[in-house]
Amino acid sequence: MSDRISIVVDGIDDPEIYAQVEQTVRESFRDMSLPGTWRVSVKPSRVGGRWDFRVEGLDVRHTMSIAVPARLLPTLIPRRLVESLNRTLTKHIEGAVQRTLRRVV
Repeated sequence: MSDRISIVVDGIDDPEIYAQVEQTVRESFRDMSLPGTWRVSVKPSRVGGRWDFRVEGLDVRHTMSIAVPARLLPTLIPRRLVESLNRTLTKHIEGAVQRTLRRVV
């Protein structure tokens, strides 16, 4: 999995929290079994008290903002990641189906 996913975490000075964030992102991708190469970045937002979480892969470019202290990121990221990717991928699939149906008709 390490060849397929690149994780960049900025703004977290505590090595334990940093490692937990990285590990939970890797576990989330492993659990979802998504194909292709993915790039994930977690960094402090310009808006105080928030974290920007960006996911790029396949045809997906998605950014979300999470308003939690850094120590809670390892707990919240997996759920938000799965929810966001499922929603984004569903939209892509529905769009592809609609384009295919227009060509067939």
